[in-house]
Amino acid sequence: MRALSPPDPDEIPCGCLVFSGIDEPGNRLIRYANHYFSGQFGFAAEGLVGSPLSGLLTKASTVIFDAYVVPTVLHEGRCSEVLLELQTPTGSKCPVVVNARRHSADRTLIVLSLFDTTQRDTLYQELVETRRQLEEKATILQHLSTTDELTGLLNRRELHKRAAIMLAEARRYETSVAVLVVDIDHFKELNDTLGHAGGDKILAELGKRFREQGRLTDIVARYGGEEFVFVVPKMDEFCVWRFAQRLHKIASEVRVPGKVLTVSIGISLSHPRDDLLYEVLFMRADKALYAAKAAGRNRSLIFDFDAQEIGG
Repeated sequence: MRALSPPDPDEIPCGCLVFSGIDEPGNRLIRYANHYFSGQFGFAAEGLVGSPLSGLLTKASTVIFDAYVVPTVLHEGRCSEVLLELQTPTGSKCPVVVNARRHSADRTLIVLSLFDTTQRDTLYQELVETRRQLEEKATILQHLSTTDELTGLLNRRELHKRAAIMLAEARRYETSVAVLVVDIDHFKELNDTLGHAGGDKILAELGKRFREQGRLTDIVARYGGEEFVFVVPKMDEFCVWRFAQRLHKIASEVRVPGKVLTVSIGISLSHPRDDLLYEVLFMRADKALYAAKAAGRNRSLIFDFDAQEIGG
């Protein structure tokens, strides 16, 4: 096979410069520039040779070139993959990746190859923006999958997940957990009177107030319909009663045409060293809720674990 002749530097698809003045930062002159460089970056070919190299670079890039690129070439013979900026004749800045090495025949010269990275940087920025949008959509989807759309509270699925974790931690550290099931009294009548839009407005407002009432450690969720659930850690019976009374007061402050909004609340409480699942605590609180409804509504009742009955 016949050997090919060395390629013409003007045919190489990257910018190529040769400059002198290695040891003279203020007197580094361009000795050669290939046609690709002048054509790609908009410089007049006839005006490049003999001009100072610093005239091609931005001030910041000149500092990097003098302080890093040239010393590295002098010490190691080459310097690779340095990102600099050219100051083009139009006044715009063009990012380039520069590779440099000493001229093999004349050690007083340095050879540069320059690759325009404008398109690469544009693609990179597009990639970054696409990633940001995907992360934003993932956050929205995560929110939608765990949140009740109407009230902004946790939904039933996320409630079960987080409550199970809280109960596991309570068993580990031997602390108590209270479950409160809250139900709006006579909500069907409100829906019939105000319409579904009016009923939704009440649910949304009550959900907002419940969310503001909860501590950072509390779990507040809409269980479904007009039912809400609180799962609160580290509360004894006295504290949970006071908490329930605050919920009654919060409900009464929601404006409802022609009446005062009331709720019924069922409560169950785990004690330190109890080995209870969330489902058991919820079932007991739900049983207490039905007893509160049967007793006339607008009240709180607690499930008595020892007597297996409702106390109030």
